[in-house]
Amino acid sequence: MKDFEKWYDNNYKKMLIAPIVLLLASFIFLSVFYFQTGDVILKDVSLTGGTSISIFTSMSSTELEDLLLNNLSDFEIKTISDNSGRQLQLVITTPEENTETLKSSLEEILGEELSEENSSIETTSASLSNDFYKQLIVAVLLAFFWMAAVVFVIFAKGKKLKAKVIFINILFGFFMGKFFLSINPIISGIIFIAFISYLIYLYIKNSVPAFAVMLSAFAGITMTLAVVNIIGMKLSTAGIVAFLMLIGYSVDTDILLTTRLLRKRESINEALLGAFKTGTTMTLTSITAVTTALIVVYSFGSVLNQIFIILLIGLTIDLFNTWVTNASILKWHMEQQ
Repeated sequence: MKDFEKWYDNNYKKMLIAPIVLLLASFIFLSVFYFQTGDVILKDVSLTGGTSISIFTSMSSTELEDLLLNNLSDFEIKTISDNSGRQLQLVITTPEENTETLKSSLEEILGEELSEENSSIETTSASLSNDFYKQLIVAVLLAFFWMAAVVFVIFAKGKKLKAKVIFINILFGFFMGKFFLSINPIISGIIFIAFISYLIYLYIKNSVPAFAVMLSAFAGITMTLAVVNIIGMKLSTAGIVAFLMLIGYSVDTDILLTTRLLRKRESINEALLGAFKTGTTMTLTSITAVTTALIVVYSFGSVLNQIFIILLIGLTIDLFNTWVTNASILKWHMEQQ
């Protein structure tokens, strides 16, 4: 143990290279992804608009795909099964403009009209989905910045400074809720960057521990988003909600670690070890619970699959960011005190 402690004391600053490289790589990947697709995520029909038709048939997804290719090119097929692996239904999604073509093609293949007895149809307007998607993004941004404000209020010193940060966040929230989506995108972007730049300046200048928690959470969300895009997952509204949940998951162990170190009731390494034992137990318990739930519901192909997969990826990345990124920055800061 003493050998590891000596090694850690000599190398913890060097360990920050790994999260810096991964965060930069995630930024580069997401930037390239944005220029290629026009967005930082792949969106499913609930966020782009379109039609989803579920049919009850014994035909395999491969057979149906081959038949639909005669009339359609832009569609996806998902198989819904029970716990034993028995196929329950096939779900076909396509853009809104292809709805009638998909319906007629399915009726021709099945040899009967689509009805409530043999299918279910769900259509979402593209404009409605786009507006909903924008509102969800605003909700995620507001949740993150208010999380950052709460962390700052907990760990920073000075009532006036805390009140100032809260007031700025109220203004920021008012801007995001009322004007962010309705004014010129360039002007909106400039105001947004001005807000976050000033807040980051205040956080770094007045509370390094609070900034470390925010940076760790931000890195976790960014890296998770990159991994989700790499595996080709199309996010639904449930996927955006999963990222909202992940913001909460990402800061709990960070706050535990920061609180333990700032109490100064023991040496830095003893505080780190104690927080590590508790924090990893919390996170691994959550990972085990999410993994078990995913195994149970996976064959049903429900929206829960996406939520659990995102949480599983995010919690795993959170382990890395908490005990490498946040722990290293905090130890560095504490040793300068």
